[in-house]
Amino acid sequence: MEKFWIVLLSVTLTVAFAMPVSAADVKFGGSYVAQGYYENNRALLKDGGASLMNVWQRLRLQADFNIQEGLNFTTRADILEKIWGAQRNAGGSLSGYTPGAPLSNPNGVDSESENIKFTYAYVTANLWGGVLRAGYQGQAKFGTDFGDSGEQYYGRRVRYDYPVGPWTFVVLWDKIEGSEYYSPAGPSGNVGVTSYQVDSQADKFIGCFGYDWGKGNAGLLIYYYLITNTSGPSAVPDTGYKSKYWIFDPYVKVQVGPAYFEAEVNYITGKSKAWESPGAINPATGLPVGPDVDKSGWEAYASLTYDFAPAYAGSTVVWVQGDDPSTTDKNEAGVGGGTDFNPCLILFNYDLGRWEGKMGNPANFPVVAGASTLPSMSGGISNAFLLQVFAGIRPVPKLDLKASFTWAQADRDVTATNWQSKDYGRELDITATYKIYDNLSYMVGFAYLWAGDYWKGTDPGANIDNDYLVTHKLTLSF
Repeated sequence: MEKFWIVLLSVTLTVAFAMPVSAADVKFGGSYVAQGYYENNRALLKDGGASLMNVWQRLRLQADFNIQEGLNFTTRADILEKIWGAQRNAGGSLSGYTPGAPLSNPNGVDSESENIKFTYAYVTANLWGGVLRAGYQGQAKFGTDFGDSGEQYYGRRVRYDYPVGPWTFVVLWDKIEGSEYYSPAGPSGNVGVTSYQVDSQADKFIGCFGYDWGKGNAGLLIYYYLITNTSGPSAVPDTGYKSKYWIFDPYVKVQVGPAYFEAEVNYITGKSKAWESPGAINPATGLPVGPDVDKSGWEAYASLTYDFAPAYAGSTVVWVQGDDPSTTDKNEAGVGGGTDFNPCLILFNYDLGRWEGKMGNPANFPVVAGASTLPSMSGGISNAFLLQVFAGIRPVPKLDLKASFTWAQADRDVTATNWQSKDYGRELDITATYKIYDNLSYMVGFAYLWAGDYWKGTDPGANIDNDYLVTHKLTLSF
């Protein structure tokens, strides 16, 4: 399948680049964000919880080159994306990066982010009645913000859009950044090295369509996800496995008078672990590998907003299925809410989790399968059921005052025994956003979290306490 896509890409790019090229018109755009936090008790401890205070920033610069009618080139860079005053990473490597994971720069202090990190470089060409985009570009963006990670995740993508009246049909091929195995010795130089796997990668093969009727739009995305970077022997006999997923993702957005409604559902099915040599003895553990682990998970999101200007109000419901710890032959976790979806200022907030780290006391959360069960809050909402009500008012066109109240609990216990509670807690958020200029806005916010007993983990005697956050954010777009 990948060979087919490579041949198709070669042909289409040959056609695109064979067009005569003239002097390019260049259009620049981008944004600058600076956000400060003070968080009182991120560990949620009754005594001894540490407070945190810092400011992070990011300059994003995008250039669009109009080569000629129907042919464009786009590049984008994130510049000085870091916490103010954070220690530089002298090693010059992607500190904290996990091979096979998208380059989302989770720690924000590596040398690449201290300088210029290019994320986009792709060609756009009008071909055969549609639009081809090929190169490094944004990934994980479809439908509503729920389930999306387009703000942070990027990688190699070939995309073709074909519009037919109100319909748009799209086919995609994504390669997840960091999944391709590379060795300077090459395949021949690694003969006999059991850990070397040439065909080590993670790919998505995607088809989707959308329909727009003026007052709304809807669509369906279907993709096949093949992960082979866990394949190949770590020792003889072969003890590797592959992951093979199908994901179905319908969404709808509709405006009916003053009411706006949007919803999205994700369903994932397939194999979480398809062992290549089930039953083989792993020399590292002395235990047989396998059996296969199935994958099946759901998640759903719906939000309704009613605008009775100058005020508005609404509600949101989110469900992301968690993995049942009592089943070892099946993984039931949903895909995850993504990093673009931030329902609260503290709970499940990507930026806060990215720059402030994990929530809760690690001592309350056991290590399972070699990893801590302490939730990071930086990968989007997961294993959760959330209800939120919100209301706001715009007393003048440039000022937006908003308040929300959220109740959240885990969908599943994290461990099969001794888990104390599913209650994440309740959170009150208050924000005020003012447009200083049309392209410059300033937000101040306050959040208070009444921490639930989920944060006790497996310790019935854990003494947890509440948390509050004060934040402000300056956003410039140009």
